[in-house]
Amino acid sequence: MPKKKPSALDALTRLNEERRMLETRGADVRRAAALELGLAVLDAGGASLGMARLRELVIDAVAGDKPAPGKGDRDPAHEQKAAAPARSGEGSHG
Repeated sequence: MPKKKPSALDALTRLNEERRMLETRGADVRRAAALELGLAVLDAGGASLGMARLRELVIDAVAGDKPAPGKGDRDPAHEQKAAAPARSGEGSHG
């Protein structure tokens, strides 16, 4: 006997079931990733920044923006300028 060709409704039902399974799997993977990232942030001292500042830094990092220096943040460019000795007579030729 020839196989019965699956109907469009059967295909749609299977597709919906697969979609639900993928959504469930995606949620599980997102939770696992969040846990890993959260542990990395805590290990790096993120808890000392506070929730609001940490949220800003994460949003900036994901967006690819350079975060503005805030309370407790290090600004390496500013530290280099402050640490560099001032030259006397800089800009004069003689």
